[in-house]
Amino acid sequence: MNTELEILVSPYTGYCFGVKRAMSLLEEGLARSRGMPVYTAGDIIHNPQAIERLESRGVEKVASVDKLSEGDTFVIRAHGVHPRIIENAERKNIDIIDTTCPFVKRSQDYVKLLSAGKRDIIIIGDRDHPEVKGLSGHAGRKPRIIKSMEEAERLPELERAGVIIQTTFSARESESIVEELNKRIPDLKVFNTICKATVKRRKATMDIARNVDLMLVVGGKGSSNTRRLHYMCRDRNIMSRHIETADEIDESWFRDIRRVGLTTGTSTPDWVLTEVKKKLHRISEDC
Repeated sequence: MNTELEILVSPYTGYCFGVKRAMSLLEEGLARSRGMPVYTAGDIIHNPQAIERLESRGVEKVASVDKLSEGDTFVIRAHGVHPRIIENAERKNIDIIDTTCPFVKRSQDYVKLLSAGKRDIIIIGDRDHPEVKGLSGHAGRKPRIIKSMEEAERLPELERAGVIIQTTFSARESESIVEELNKRIPDLKVFNTICKATVKRRKATMDIARNVDLMLVVGGKGSSNTRRLHYMCRDRNIMSRHIETADEIDESWFRDIRRVGLTTGTSTPDWVLTEVKKKLHRISEDC
């Protein structure tokens, strides 16, 4: 390289509203716990670096609330949980901190509404994602979970159904799936529950990606929304790399690269992005 790197950063980086809220509530719980452990069912957010910091401060993951005792503090993750977990915690008089994202909570309410209306429930999303697992628990009976056109086409005949969409699912993919469902189901009620902030972040990412030589997507490898940002670039033949930390950056990536784009998933801490920017500036200065 012999030209300084130009670095374009998305206007939508760092924690989204739901994650900021979850982390703020967790901080309050840690302050109240006075050195006692605070427990979570799984990771409160999908970012290993943030989770590592929380664990160093006394946040512990548990497989089940059965392992907790009266008076323990239990945090419900931002993705939400199966209602049975909350019921078990309440039964044991465990102190509950509910950090469920308000947009996920809205989806849960829609699921309950559809269930009360005796509709078959279809969730568009990844069946292994914690948000979808939590939504399924509010359905009253087993919902149908699909994430592709092929799965939509394989659904049995249904007369009345309702659709909920995972908040971080692709808007473009969900539109195609809903279009197919409308052809197959006479009475279909659809709640478009994709998070608008996530949509804005994706649009901003693509606006930058189309104008750079390399796009860096920063965030947890286990984060669904971060992976999707990377896939969006890759699927459009835009050179893109998904990294968790600045340590993963290799200077050899930047040969013949003049413009670099930066974006993050919704659970990526600002300090992680700051370290990435610092490393890019050091590489640029060494050109």
